[in-house]
Amino acid sequence: MQFNEFVANDKLIEEITEAVKTNTLPHAMILDGAKGTGKKTLAKIIAQSFVCTSDNRPCGKCPACIKAMHSSHPDIFTADGNNTGELTVDAVRNIRDDAYIMPNEAPTKVYLLLNCDKMLAPAQNAFLKVLEEPPANVAFIMTVTSANMLLQTVRSRSRLYTLYPASPEAAAEYVSVFYPKTDYGDILHAAQLCDGNIGKTLDMLEDGGEEAKKLADDIFAAVIRGNEYTVLTLTIKITASRAFAVSVLDFLTENAAECVKASVGAKTHSTIAADASKRMTKNRIFRLAENIERAKQVLETNVNLNFFSTWLSSVLRV
Repeated sequence: MQFNEFVANDKLIEEITEAVKTNTLPHAMILDGAKGTGKKTLAKIIAQSFVCTSDNRPCGKCPACIKAMHSSHPDIFTADGNNTGELTVDAVRNIRDDAYIMPNEAPTKVYLLLNCDKMLAPAQNAFLKVLEEPPANVAFIMTVTSANMLLQTVRSRSRLYTLYPASPEAAAEYVSVFYPKTDYGDILHAAQLCDGNIGKTLDMLEDGGEEAKKLADDIFAAVIRGNEYTVLTLTIKITASRAFAVSVLDFLTENAAECVKASVGAKTHSTIAADASKRMTKNRIFRLAENIERAKQVLETNVNLNFFSTWLSSVLRV
């Protein structure tokens, strides 16, 4: 994939493309945006541009690009915060030490640090040294749903690029390529429900997630308005199945991330987030986001769903 194939965020893509042409990309970048906005995809394109041997980077055709696209380039290292142990203090120290070793083939060694939401403060502090005194020929690309989950010291030493969803129409046009037999009206409806978020739209069409999305939005709206009884009656519905509960929690997490952004003045297309920023204090929004993240972890322990739904309603009442 090349930069001109990336959907939405045209000004950001133009800025990054120009930096690639002029060899002025920063040594550390943070790609910030809701799940499904293409952070991982863009991170891979940027990484590919660092190792590409063509004049028009990334060309997608040279041996280096082909290796990068197949995740086999020896100078592109990936660590995913969603995988246990990959962004711990020890793992980050290993990355830091490895950064001082010269690249194997490319002029630059690239580290993709994905889902840095899970990178705890001790690990971020361990990462600071290499950010403050970066070796030559090394680039770090971090992805996170909200840059506010990273330490200020990490943010200040990196260039922040914020990604926003596409328009529902643009998202539907892109997604329709993957669902040629699905009625375009249904695809557009899913894209509208997901506010143009391509990743969410794909998930909704694949998993039938429209019901989970609506329930998560209804729960969040009730929390914002302080309707405790409504929150309780709605959370009971997640007991339909564990897979359904996981899907609802994922949508709640995404809503919370957008609310955190809105609370600090960042741009958001989420009407729920805009409402939350008017009705809730910043501290309350941050506590709510933390409690939802904790709820996801509890759900992963195979807890009884009936007990979990009751407990969830209580921790949402921050």
